[in-house]
Amino acid sequence: MINNDRNSKAVIPERLFKILRSCEHKDEPGHFPATEVFNEGWMLRLVLDTLQTLNITGHPLTFLKGSRWYSEALLSTRFRPRVKPDPLGEGFTNADAVIGHFDFRALTKSGLSLASDAKQFVVLEAKMFSNLSSGTKNAPEYNQAARNVACMAETIAKGAQTLSSLESVGFFVIAPEIGNRHQRDSNIEECLNPDSIRSAVHHRISAYESSQRTEVQELRRWEKDYFHPLVLRLTAEQRLTVLSWEKIINAISAVDQGCGEELSHFYERCLTYAPSLAS
Repeated sequence: MINNDRNSKAVIPERLFKILRSCEHKDEPGHFPATEVFNEGWMLRLVLDTLQTLNITGHPLTFLKGSRWYSEALLSTRFRPRVKPDPLGEGFTNADAVIGHFDFRALTKSGLSLASDAKQFVVLEAKMFSNLSSGTKNAPEYNQAARNVACMAETIAKGAQTLSSLESVGFFVIAPEIGNRHQRDSNIEECLNPDSIRSAVHHRISAYESSQRTEVQELRRWEKDYFHPLVLRLTAEQRLTVLSWEKIINAISAVDQGCGEELSHFYERCLTYAPSLAS
């Protein structure tokens, strides 16, 4: 008999774990594509949970006291739609993961805002085989890295804390080492160039100027007061960069060899599902 009591404790059935593990058996027919498990999203969650549990210090992804991680958080944008329809507007940006001190806006389950006493705000983008996405039709330079950094600036602008009050801030793309990348023409390092990010946001605002939109002055003030200082700090602290899965796994192995081996095996399995270069 099904218990419909809303107050009853939620339980993840053991059957679910059995179904998930079924994709590991190469000699038996699976119930769903193995890439639903062996992918950058789950690799990222495993890495973050391990880093937090082991409390590894001195690493770019070190957790400050009281920090937590969350995947698939939504970050606010300064370029929200102002009219209907708004060809220059955009919705929330989906962050692969965030580390820090944060809450979620009322009536949302993933709309992120910084806690009033936040000391850490790190945004992560995870890649296994693909490049960072390019811009949109109306903003061709506004790529995935520029969008994330711009949304970080907006999140800080809307929060109670200032950039200077954050002890740890960063935007990192986690990807395979260059020799293990699927894309022959990887754009990740290029997109993370500070000048490229500044240019992308500058041209994003220029589109409002070309359209003679009234919010141009507000956007330029935001660019000067919040966006540029964030890019400057990220650059100065070398926290606008690429981290490799391989080096993260090595750092974990140095502290706990068992955890490192477990993550290494999972990572190797992820890499076996690389799309064919001929396709």
